[in-house]
Amino acid sequence: MAVLTAGTAACDGGDANLTPDAKVKQAFDKLGRQKSLSAEIGFNASADQIFAAMKDQKDFKREHADMLADLRLTYSLSYDKPIKDVDAEDENGEGSFALGGKDGKQMVEVRAFGVDKVYLRADLKRIGDLAAKVDKKGPGKSSDRPDFDELAKKADTLPSSMDSVKGALKGEWVAMDMKSFEAFSKANGGSDDKGKLDPKDQKQLFDALQKSLDGNATYKDAGKKNGADHVKVTVPAKKFAEDLNKSLKPLQDKLGSKGKSDKVDGDLDKLKNKDVTLDVAVRDGMVSALTVDLGQLDDEVKGELPLTLGIKGGAGKVQAPTGAKELKPQDLIGAGMLLFSDKMGGGKDSDMGI
Repeated sequence: MAVLTAGTAACDGGDANLTPDAKVKQAFDKLGRQKSLSAEIGFNASADQIFAAMKDQKDFKREHADMLADLRLTYSLSYDKPIKDVDAEDENGEGSFALGGKDGKQMVEVRAFGVDKVYLRADLKRIGDLAAKVDKKGPGKSSDRPDFDELAKKADTLPSSMDSVKGALKGEWVAMDMKSFEAFSKANGGSDDKGKLDPKDQKQLFDALQKSLDGNATYKDAGKKNGADHVKVTVPAKKFAEDLNKSLKPLQDKLGSKGKSDKVDGDLDKLKNKDVTLDVAVRDGMVSALTVDLGQLDDEVKGELPLTLGIKGGAGKVQAPTGAKELKPQDLIGAGMLLFSDKMGGGKDSDMGI
């Protein structure tokens, strides 16, 4: 058994004698050699801990802490080659993005295959419940957001020719051909450069994070916990945030977030020039989690506020859902006109003939 263990360690390069910075670098390198990975982002804290840390923030309420404690953002990507070798010319990857809770039930889920085929489903009732929680006016008192629950109830009022829209409103999977949506957008004076889902965008997040650590960090071994090696990585907060924001700007602009990106630039100017420490967990020779206490970045946060990015290399290929109906852009526009029109359902004032 000892011989087998030593042989396995040798094949992986071994990490017993590595310096902390070499251990982290090797862990990122091994992650990059995988053809697939998945990740989950969420607060590693209870609602009580989050509320205690954030209660002095303007408009922060207990229900907000409940929401943040439960909320999870997950995404996956897979290719037919190592992720580190993926470049701008590769268009055959698969990626997924989902927003949901600890229970694994998703409010929104998107799966992209190449750059043109996208699958989508959304639980409008859960989205509405979440919107009510974050609404400063309180649940049921908003006048500037759609009533998602009511939209779902109106699904059956749509004509049979809009079955895909009906399904979407009821939380079923729909398929979208992005070429059709781009052509529709261009024909109506829009742009086809923004909002296009691409698995490479998710890879860019990891590239940006690794690049931001290069040259800015000091490393300290933090021992072993729950079967993983831990390394404390300390970086100058402002330099780290500036480099990370710069690396992500192409992605922000692609998604039409230029205004938000400019706001981030302004926030970075206010960031104090102090050190921030991240905890990097390494399991089976790969990075398995990154945790940062956001309280380090804001003097108004009273207590720890740990945000964790859990990572699994070799997670397997992203699978296409079965039974998805094709959602066409003209059906989406037509349904929107019906659902949001005060004349929905016809009658003497209707000029839609239904």
